[in-house]
Amino acid sequence: MVDNNNNLIDEQEKLLDLPIQLTAGDLSDIMEIPPSEVIKELMRHGVMANINEIIEFEVAVLVAHEFGFKVLKPKSDSTKTLKSDFDSSNLNDDQIILRSPVITILGHVDHGKTSILDSIRGSKVADSEHGGITQSIGAYQITHNNEKITFVDTPGHEAFTAMRARGAQITDIAVLVVAADDGVMPQTKEAIDHIKSAGTPMIVAINKCDLDGADINKVKSQLVENDIVPEDYGGEVMCVETSAITSKGIDDLLESIILLGQILELKVPRNSSGEGYILEGTLDKTKGSLGTILVKEGSVSVGDYIVAGEVSGKIKNLTDGFNRSVKNVAPGAPAQVLGINAVPKAGDNFKIFKTDKEAKKYLKSLNINKEQRKSVIRNNEEDDESVFRIIIKCGTDGSVDAVKKVLETIENEDVNIEITHSSSGSVNENDVMLATAANAVVVGFQTVIEQGAIRQSRTNDIVIKNYDIVYEMVDELTEMILKNRKSQTSENTLGFAEVLDTFSLGKTKIVGGFKVVEGLVKRNSLIKVTRNEKVIFQGSISSLRHLKENVREIKSGMEGGLTLDGFNEFEVNDILECFEIVTS
Repeated sequence: MVDNNNNLIDEQEKLLDLPIQLTAGDLSDIMEIPPSEVIKELMRHGVMANINEIIEFEVAVLVAHEFGFKVLKPKSDSTKTLKSDFDSSNLNDDQIILRSPVITILGHVDHGKTSILDSIRGSKVADSEHGGITQSIGAYQITHNNEKITFVDTPGHEAFTAMRARGAQITDIAVLVVAADDGVMPQTKEAIDHIKSAGTPMIVAINKCDLDGADINKVKSQLVENDIVPEDYGGEVMCVETSAITSKGIDDLLESIILLGQILELKVPRNSSGEGYILEGTLDKTKGSLGTILVKEGSVSVGDYIVAGEVSGKIKNLTDGFNRSVKNVAPGAPAQVLGINAVPKAGDNFKIFKTDKEAKKYLKSLNINKEQRKSVIRNNEEDDESVFRIIIKCGTDGSVDAVKKVLETIENEDVNIEITHSSSGSVNENDVMLATAANAVVVGFQTVIEQGAIRQSRTNDIVIKNYDIVYEMVDELTEMILKNRKSQTSENTLGFAEVLDTFSLGKTKIVGGFKVVEGLVKRNSLIKVTRNEKVIFQGSISSLRHLKENVREIKSGMEGGLTLDGFNEFEVNDILECFEIVTS
């Protein structure tokens, strides 16, 4: 496989071509291993690093070996990092700040998720400030020992996954609540699978420890059975004993959150434009369109211009999680925005601009690049085809293990089967939402499919299969897996050219006048534009001319002109690489 960052991963031999300089997050992306697993492995090797920290090449090799990869000999000039997110390695310490961690609380119904949130709100904010712990926007921020923590109050793990299904990775730390008397229940297992699927760091709150039937050791043993190993059992998952009713352990839970947040080192640039996610969009009868935002980077102020998906507007008012008007919102904090021209969609990214002109220019660029974004999404989906993810739902507990064993017999050498979640019960909407987030197929065996799940699957284009006979399941899944085998693609370079001049074509198009210095430039091919040894654009040729005639190709030593789809920023001395994608 060839990824978009020119790092080679040989699927059959599991070979990695790593850059000499890379972060823990880069290594996670290249290996396609969850960041939390990579950080755990680093800790086992005595390295305390967050996802944005650069790690030594030798350490990266050791970690890669632990996950079954062989690392190729490094290239001396390979220093490019992978992550398109904020990279702090090029900034000084005074250019960086740490944002507050964003927390989501998950767990089985009636195990005390809401009670813990209420206890935190009640202990950290005076009643006079928030009207008896009335929360207005589904998220709030508290301060504990001078450290800020943001809580997103989702109604359950289905909302946690629904946001992720839309591409919004809002949560830094998940708190899994388990009742000390009940222990690990079916919804607890679902929540664990959702957290693991997201690769989110976890803290366990063992709640209701004040009850007579509390059995802490039993709960921890059940957690181990579900691959959640507490620290006092030799693992790395922090477990805190709490009672939401008496507030016992609540401060310990907050301390654990702060500690894990410090380990993660959630760095953001000190001076940058505001951006983040839409948590919720609503239409108020008197105020109009409202959007609840979570700021991930930069700041948001009254008077700024916001663009979220296809909606935009000038921010007239900002309200925090306790219905107080504020002028500014810092990274990691939530707020409700007034001034958007339409209801924003939950999960959409938003960006902040200082002028209406900048916002409109950005909106226009979104429309121009819509097809390019679709192409990127298609490419990402194709990159993931070597893994066939399945969610299993069976009529009985005994059938779950039996189906797992059957699936082991049909694994293909080109496709890895990954069981994202398995449990007994009917196929429901939560299963479909998890399948959407994980790009999985839902497989039922001798069970029923709820109508809500059917409707949700049609909306999200998710495949649900239900079987009563084992061999029918094996035959059909085998066929699906064979169809899912990934074809190998590679880039075949056709030639190189240098931009000699630029000129306008009509009112909107810029032509790059070039000379072919090697090979040829072909009409039905792709072009990479390189400036100062950095690729700044990749796309298709929209027109190719020699003199004034449209031509199919221009060979070495000849001059011509071209325009590219979605690119008008040619400069003299730009290098054009002409290539095509070869599928085998």
